[in-house]
Parts: sequence; structure tokens; C-alpha cells
Amino acid sequence: MKIQIIALILLTGCASKIIVDPKSSSNPANFYADKVECESIAEQVSYPEEMTKGAAVQGIASAIFTAWLASRSHSVQVKTAAQAGAASGATVGAGSGAYSVMKRREAIVRQCLSARGYKILE
Repeated sequence: MKIQIIALILLTGCASKIIVDPKSSSNPANFYADKVECESIAEQVSYPEEMTKGAAVQGIASAIFTAWLASRSHSVQVKTAAQAGAASGATVGAGSGAYSVMKRREAIVRQCLSARGYKILE
């Protein structure tokens, strides 16, 4: 499970890139320092916390749903179905949490750079 979480973090970290016109600011020489500061601020949004929340919520919901489905079809044991649902739901929830963190961090960096006078191109 730890390997999956690390892989998700690495993949989401590479998923997008903000493109900025560094000369759009009144002080373009500070662009890289401003970018590093904005990224540092955005890192306050925690991957582990959000991934844990997502995994817990999705895991519980999936366990309940698959247990309900198994109880309606008498060919599958309810406990086994609930365990499988919890495992798959937790994996999906962790990935969803990681994606959410990535998007939130990206939005924070965009807002921070914009507030410092940079024009965000993409």
C-alpha cells in the first residue's frame, strides 16, 4: 500500500505545470524566488492527510455498497465482498485525495503568483 501511495504522489506531482509570463510583473527578476515562495506556501496542503480522508470515506462507502450488493445476491459472502469493496475503495479514495491536493496546490500557486503581479498563461 505504501508503494501505491508514493507512486500516486509522484504521478500527481508531475501531472501539471503552471505557465507564467515572468516579464508581466513589475519586478521580473524576482520570478524564481516568488515561484519558490508560492510553491512553499502551497505545500501546507498535506498529501497524507487528504489521501487518508479520501481513502477512509471511499473505503467505507465501497464496503457498505458491496456488502449490500452481496447480500442481495446469495452467491458471494458478504464479509468477503465488503473487504474487497473496502480495499478497492480505499485505493480509489487515496488517489482521489492526491489529485485533490495537486489541484488545490496548483490553485494556490496560481493565486499567489497572480497576486504578485504575474500573468498566468496556462
